[in-house]
Amino acid sequence: MHKLVLRSVSKGYAKGTAVLKPFDLVAQSGELIVLVGPSGCGKSTLLKLIAGLEKVDGGQILLGERDITDIEPRHRKIAMVFQNYALYPHLTVRENLAYPLRRQKMRAAEIDGKVIEVANQLRLEELLDRRPSQLSGGQKQRVAMGRAIIREPDLFLLDEPLSNLDAALRTHVRGEIRDLQRRLGTTMIYVTHDQVEAQTLADRVVILRDGEVQQVGPPREIYRRPANIFAAAFLGAAPPNFLAGRVTANRLEMGGASVSLADLPGECRTALAGREQIYAGLRPEALYRVTDARQSVFRLTGHVVRREIIGNSQHVYFRGEAGSPDMTRLAALAGRHMTDELVWTTENLDTDDTLELGIRLEDILFFDADGHAIGTHGGDSL
Repeated sequence: MHKLVLRSVSKGYAKGTAVLKPFDLVAQSGELIVLVGPSGCGKSTLLKLIAGLEKVDGGQILLGERDITDIEPRHRKIAMVFQNYALYPHLTVRENLAYPLRRQKMRAAEIDGKVIEVANQLRLEELLDRRPSQLSGGQKQRVAMGRAIIREPDLFLLDEPLSNLDAALRTHVRGEIRDLQRRLGTTMIYVTHDQVEAQTLADRVVILRDGEVQQVGPPREIYRRPANIFAAAFLGAAPPNFLAGRVTANRLEMGGASVSLADLPGECRTALAGREQIYAGLRPEALYRVTDARQSVFRLTGHVVRREIIGNSQHVYFRGEAGSPDMTRLAALAGRHMTDELVWTTENLDTDDTLELGIRLEDILFFDADGHAIGTHGGDSL
């Protein structure tokens, strides 16, 4: 197992365009790091720099004890898996798996043994004599992974390997990749734009935007303590509802409602005091229908626009009565089962009905006028 260290790695293209600004990261031995961010943020470029497919403009890349910054790709002991599988169509699965070892001029008996070993790991035994055109998308992905594994690399790089699969198969293969990585104990850098993949796969997530790191940390920690509005909106089942607010006369006013600063958690109360402009993030899944008169709950009232029933929960879209009446917001409300009938916590709600929602004050995410987290929120360091 090998640790990957990136020190001030940067990359730019023509006309001074910075695709990746000075980037620092330490991936511990055996760790699975997921890079997420919108298209064009620098995720795939970073993988290519690590693999040696592109040259860095500045900085240093270390793998274990070796400086591989200027080493040719074939000498880096890195395996890369692409989203298009990159299998040889005229070769069988057996021959595709064996190809990297044949290039190393390994003995035939040893190659055969390693092919069988990898095929057993990935449940490919019955597919060894088929060609790629005879395989499903998930099977092709397993063969691509097998061709990477058989080289026994020091580092795996995966560039959106599941993007060509349907939703159900993507979930299945995602679990296989995580289980495989844990069994092998090899360091893995995984690129995706899918925040669900990021949250379910990663030991740590790196959120990128315009070539800059926004936050690094375990997915649960980023979800609970986002470093800025971008990170808060990017990681979660649905983006938070963001409300503009201000603090006046020891009260926090936002979304047409107000709450006393004295009711806020201590650290948050101290951080908000004296600020004129703030933003509050209300995650849809943290909202619930108000059924009592508790004072320590921030309340939001609106009119139902539409509902979407998803399993035993529903998404309720509503518009506030004050503040920003043209802004459609979202609440993800859970249901409950009683005998054979599904009874919703928001039963009898219909379009244009008035809805009063609440959120615990400790569940509100607060950001300053520039979008940076304030109060108890923030992320891990690199």
